[in-house]
Order: sequence, then structure tokens, then C-alpha cells
Amino acid sequence: MKSLPFSPPAILKIALFLLALCSPLPAQKTNIIYIITDDLGYNDLSCYGQKNFSTPNIDQLAANGIRFTRHYSGATVCNPSRCALMTGKDIGHASIRGNGQFSIPDNEITVAKITKAAGYHNAMIGKSCVTGNTQNPESVIHNGFDFFYGTTNHGDAHYRYPSFVYRNTEKIIFPDNKLHTGTDYDLELYTKETLDFITRQNREKPFFLILSYPAPHASVIAREKELEEVRPSVKNEISGTQEKHYTPTREVKANYIGMMKYLDDSVGKIITSLKKQNLLDHTLIIFTSDNGPHSEGGYKPELLDSNGPLRGGKRDLYEGGIRVPFIASWPASIKPNQTSDHPSAFWDFLPTVCELTNQKPPTDIQGISYASTLLGKSQQPKHPHLYWEHHEQNIRRAIQVGDWKLVQTKLALPDKTTTELFDLSKDIGETNDLAGNHPEKIVELLKLIDKARIPNKDFPIPVLDRP
Repeated sequence: MKSLPFSPPAILKIALFLLALCSPLPAQKTNIIYIITDDLGYNDLSCYGQKNFSTPNIDQLAANGIRFTRHYSGATVCNPSRCALMTGKDIGHASIRGNGQFSIPDNEITVAKITKAAGYHNAMIGKSCVTGNTQNPESVIHNGFDFFYGTTNHGDAHYRYPSFVYRNTEKIIFPDNKLHTGTDYDLELYTKETLDFITRQNREKPFFLILSYPAPHASVIAREKELEEVRPSVKNEISGTQEKHYTPTREVKANYIGMMKYLDDSVGKIITSLKKQNLLDHTLIIFTSDNGPHSEGGYKPELLDSNGPLRGGKRDLYEGGIRVPFIASWPASIKPNQTSDHPSAFWDFLPTVCELTNQKPPTDIQGISYASTLLGKSQQPKHPHLYWEHHEQNIRRAIQVGDWKLVQTKLALPDKTTTELFDLSKDIGETNDLAGNHPEKIVELLKLIDKARIPNKDFPIPVLDRP
């Protein structure tokens, strides 16, 4: 009997090696980049109808993926909107329901904690989405992020030339920045940091990045480079006046367009960077805004038609305050040139990430994954209703069921409370109040809206939260 040319252990090793060669490689995990702008209007992108300026790189992102026409922010102002995004809870259940010194509790389940459990490397760059008006960079780390670069106090994000930012918990000082002027432009800092972050990534570990641009929120200040490029196209320019703490702006329209140009150019640079590293196909990029357009720092939405056909803006619960652009691109999985009218909201992001990363979603959320819409599947679960409340201006709330929408104002003044009813399928601009025509629908929606929230000691609605 001839002896074997290899010992049995060696034969076993060879067999395992050949088996490994024949076995399919493990599926590459999807990177996730969520770009959230600040006070960007529904009509502020040319792919949504903007005619006064163009956003070619963002438009291309939409052409390569899907554009939602009925996506809603978490709230009509910044801090609660981002809380809904991070926690999967609508504003009737979120821990934060208004602006101020409120941070997401460290023990709350956030989308970053979900991705961290799935093996992702997490980063937040720009204006913090978890800290509100506080100097608390530790909270960003405690809420699931491995890396942070930006500002935690939302007031600091109102200046294009901040005196400092945090790198993780370390304060980075910019001695030449004087808030209104300086050498270190915040949008440029965040774009550069994003490109550096992407360059450091590899295929061994997926990444999740929230890129939180604090623009086009006031102060409405563009760099001189962008101003020179956009000035020739600006008609009927106006000058803003000093307002609160925002930087006075002499060329309001040109500065707004200049900021939008910078944002659009930055998206183009991010896409190019992903392509160079062969990461683009397996990266889900989402682009959206935290609420409707502002009327601050000399700017008003009507100057550049920031809201198109929608009524209202920031701090309103009409469509102009909460319906926002939402684009998703993922070349490996999302078919190009799609449009969806699926009603979705910020609180749907967390369960969507759970589904895409095979994680079990929390049981106490109102969010519903929109992964089926992204992936072109027919069975997309729908919300029974969408709910918002706003705790400024004597308290406002709204509920949407299908195409019916009820809006109430001045809840803090029961004798002056108004109740309006709109049919969004026929009246996207909410110009025709149907409350007097459909009393039965008013009764139905009032019963539902009262049950759509739980009390919150920091954000009470007195008429509802009586002992």
C-alpha cells in the first residue's frame, strides 16, 4: 500500500482551504451616511422644484436612488426633531419635545446604539443631534458614537465662524474666529472632517455617520468664493438687519444661495470620495432637513421660494413646517430614478436601520421601517397616523390620517383654540379649511389626537395633562 503524499492533518487543511474557496463570501455590510441639514425648505432643491438656484450633486443623488414626496421631520424645530430621529419615537412620546437645555438621556436606546451593537463604527460630525442647548460632548459618546466633531450647544451652531468645536470631548479653539467673521468656516470644517473620516474607513468594519450641517439656518453667511459665483444670478437683492444674535447679512439672497451651493458641492465631494474607495455601491446615503425653512437673520422663505406650494415654515405645523425633502441613494440595492409618496417620518429611521442591520427594534417606538420602500418591495407597512406637537406660541398640535390632517393652535388658551381640517390630496397648500364641512371627521380626529401622546413633565399641555 502506497503511503499518502500528505499526512491526514495536512489533507484536512487542504480540504478546508478548498471549501473556503468554493464558499460564497459573506455579504458586505452597508455603510450608512445620514446628511441632515438645518432649516432647509421642501422646495430648496432643484429636484423638488427650486428655480432660483440649482443643486446638481444632490439632484444626482436623487436620480441615482429614490425621492420621497411625503416625508416629515420629527418636529417643527430642531431639538425635538432630532430626538425623534435618534430614538424612533414620535413627538407625542419622545423625551424631548421642545428646544432648550435638554439632552437625550444616556439610558435611551438610540439609532447609534443599534448600529454599534451591529458592529458599526459610529461618528457624528457637525451640530449635535442629542444634546440641545448644552455643553455636553460626553452625551454624544454615551449615546453610541465612537467619534464626534462639532458643536453641542445649538446656539453655537448659529454662527458660521464658531470660536470652538469639540473633537470627542476635547475643545478645539479657533483663535481667529469671531463668530461673525473669521478664518475657519463651519461648513468647511465639517466637510473636511467628513472626508477624512471616510478616508480612514475600510471594508473590515462598516460605518454609520450622521453629518449634521448647521445650514442654511441663520446666520445666513456664505464664503466669498461662493458669493462671487452666485452674485451674477441674483435678482432684486435685499439687505438684512440685525436680528437677535445672528450675523447681519447685506446680501441675503446671495448668501443663502451661496450656502446651498456649498452644501451641494460638499455632497459631490463625499460621493467622489466614496467612489475612490470603492465604498459607494454599498453605502446608503440619506439627505434631508430637520424642519421647514426659517424666517431669521434677514431671510424669509418667500425670497427664494423655499417652500414651493406648501403653507407655513419653521414653528408651524402646516406642511411647510414639517414636510421636508428626503432622498436615499444606495446603488447596490435601490433602483435609480424612483419617487415615492409613502408617508414617512423621522421616527421611522431607527426601525429602518434595525431592519437593514438585522437588529430587533425597541418595542416602545412609533417608527415603522421604510426599508421595503427603499428596496422596492410591495409590502410596505403604513402608519395609522402621524402626530406632532409644538410647545411655543401657546402650544400647537397636528395629526394626519391618510390625506386628512387636523391642525390646532393656541391650546394653552382654551377660549382661543382653533381647529382646522385639510384634505392634503386636494389641497397640499392647506388653503381650504374643511372643519365646517366635516364635523364627523373633526370628532373622529379629536378623539384620536388626544390619545396620540403621553404626558411629559417638561412639556405639558395643560388642557390635556390635568391631574
